[in-house]
This record gives sequence, structure tokens and C-alpha cells, in this order.
Amino acid sequence: MAGNFISKITKFFVSDNKDITTEFNEKTITPGEDSNINPRTNKKEKRDSSRDEDDNNVRGVIATQKDEIKKMFQHVIEPEERTLKNYFNPGFWKAKQEVYRSIKEKEKQDLNVFEVLSEGARPTIEYYILIVLSCIIATTGLLQGSTATIIGAMIVAPLMTPILAFSLGVIWGDGTIIKTSLSSLAKGILLAIAISSLIAYFIPMPGYSAEILARTTPSLFDVIVAIGSGIVGAYGNANKKISNTLVGIAIAVALMPPLCTVGIGIGTFNKQVASGAFVLFAINLVSISLAGAVVFWAMKIHPALADEGKVMKRALYQIVLSVVVLSAIAVPVGLYMFEGYRESSARQTFQAILLEVIPDTSIFDIRMEKHHDRYFFLLTLSGEKLPGKNSVNMLRERMKTDCPEIEDFKIRFIKSSLLVDEVPDNETVR
Repeated sequence: MAGNFISKITKFFVSDNKDITTEFNEKTITPGEDSNINPRTNKKEKRDSSRDEDDNNVRGVIATQKDEIKKMFQHVIEPEERTLKNYFNPGFWKAKQEVYRSIKEKEKQDLNVFEVLSEGARPTIEYYILIVLSCIIATTGLLQGSTATIIGAMIVAPLMTPILAFSLGVIWGDGTIIKTSLSSLAKGILLAIAISSLIAYFIPMPGYSAEILARTTPSLFDVIVAIGSGIVGAYGNANKKISNTLVGIAIAVALMPPLCTVGIGIGTFNKQVASGAFVLFAINLVSISLAGAVVFWAMKIHPALADEGKVMKRALYQIVLSVVVLSAIAVPVGLYMFEGYRESSARQTFQAILLEVIPDTSIFDIRMEKHHDRYFFLLTLSGEKLPGKNSVNMLRERMKTDCPEIEDFKIRFIKSSLLVDEVPDNETVR
């Protein structure tokens, strides 16, 4: 009974004091009003309130320090180092404090990298503006065959950031940034293909420029360039000392021009151009993603408290998946590249032997057909004198010994002669 009575009285006085304090703080006191309120009491309450705030701040600082010491104890001090000898050694604590400070500094840098890439991966209005402008510039440069215009589009294109953000999201295990980067990338790709297709469809052109054709026949060199550029791009984002070189990386990788070439192929209903350029874009896309995952994992760009085993598992998953996809693309490209090398080598060897065995002729035309694994040549030669049988047989024998991948050849000869061998000085030919 007495306890309940005392608690009620206490609540009554506490509530009354709160009401008075609230009313006093909200009301403006003027001379002559409410003379019953003592100014000294008000000052004392303010001092007590300030003292309470200071006490709360001190408690907060102490709690923060305890939390920091606990984290340092868990992540810096190994189990075998937790001995009384080390605990009473000031040098031990100083060394561990330096290690923990370096860890916190790296964590701050890693968070900065994460914020920059995650911000750049968002499909903002600026992102779409850069996609549209770079696509228009790249498509115009490709149709004109202007290298300078294409380089300008490479610099403006923002497609590289979402790819690196995807790789970083996999390493961090952040599903939000993975979804955001994939969404931005997909929307940017579809928008660029649509714009370039419309431009190619409505603007007539006599033929494909050399810049367009160069992006329809990818090779293994493109894989090497894309992987190297992706490594430098990821490292440039992770290391602020070299981030100024990202413009050069964008030029080397060139994501937007192959994508616009895909649109040009679609707009002109050319399947070969569209498919070849899409293979090149896929090579660049997968190579940058693979390189980004390797670099971010190797540099440990992930939360300091993250489980290393889980981080390694996520990194290896993306690396293996990227390698499989890249291999599926690169193997056919490599075979096509090797076949092109064989054709070029056979053609050059055949021409060299031909001009050596039959020197008084010139090659008017040369065509190559593939029969299984060997080649058949159809030649059109021109000269003043028809080659003899011995020369042709000698040429055939040389083919068998020096170039066994050539099955056989057939020669057509066009006899040529000078109509006028010598013109007098005082006459003209009519």
C-alpha cells in the first residue's frame, strides 16, 4: 500500500514537473508575467539538462570505444595471441591498433568504390541521355567511316560502369546492385540497338564502311584486348590513383560501336553483320565482367567483416561461369580465325610459287574453294605467251611438296599484247 502510494505521488510530481518545463520552454516570459516562476530554478534546470546531455555523450563515446575494442579484439587479435603477456604489453596493443586502423581505412576506401559503382549503375535520366547521345554519335561515325567520331562515342558511352558494378555486387553478395546493374545494362543495350536500327533503316547508304566491316569479324585478339581493358578498368575504379585512365579504357574496349553495328545490321536486314557484331559485343561484355570479378576478389574489395569463404565461393562462381560463357564464344571464334590464317597462308604460298615458276605472267584473278580440309584454286592469268605444259606440271609438283593443303588448281589464260609497240614523235595514236 505504502509503496503504491509513494509511486503514485512520484509520478504525479514528475508529470507536473514535465508539464511545467514544457510550458516554460514553449512560452515567452515577459517582465511582469508569471512572477511566481523563479529564474534561478530555470537556470538550475538548464544546467541539469546540459549535464544530462554531456553524460549521455560520454556514455555514447564509451560505448563506441567498447564496440571498437571488441571488433579489434575479434578481427585483429588471433586466438593464439590472446595471452596475459600480450594483454599487459603496451607495444602489442599499439601494433594491433595500427593494424586495425589500416583495416578501417581500407574498409572506407572499399565503401567508396561500392558507392561510386552502385551510383553509376542506376538507370538515371543522365544514364539514358548518355546512351542516346553516344549511340547517335557512334552510328553516324560508323555509317560515315569516321574513326574520330567513333572515338567520341566511346568516351561518352556509360555501359562499362554497370558491368563492373555487377561484378562487384557478386563479390559483395549484394542482390540489389546485381539487379540494378543488370536492369540498367539490359535497358541500355535495347535502347542503343533500337536507335541505331532506326537510323540505319531511314538513312540510305551505298554500302558498309570499313569501320562497320571491321566489327563483324571478331578474333581472339579482341578477347585479349577486352580482358586486359577490363582488368585495368576494375583496378582503376578500385585504386583512385589511376582512375583518370578510364577514358583510355573506354576507347580500348569500345562497347558502344559493336552494339550500334548490331543495330545497323538489323536496320539493313543483314544477318551476317548483326550476328558478327553481337559476338564481338558479347566478348567485350563477358571479358569485362570476368576481369572485374578477378580484380575485385584479388584486391579484397568487400566488407571487412565478410566471411572470406563465402566471398571466395561467390567470386569463383562468377569466374567459372564467365570462363564457360567466354569459352563458348571464343572457341568458334578461334577456329574461324585459324581457318582464315590457313586460307591466307595457302593463298600467299601459291602466289609466290606461281610467280616463280611462270614469271612472265600476271595474276588477273584468283579464287579459292574449300574441299573438305584442302583448297582448290581457280586462276585467271594474263601474259603475252601461253604457259607450256611443262611449266604447269612443274607448278603442280611444287604445290604438292611446298603446300600440301592445296588439292589442285585450274588456270584460265588471257593473252595480252601491245597494240602499238612504238609511237613516232610526230604522230599520235587515234
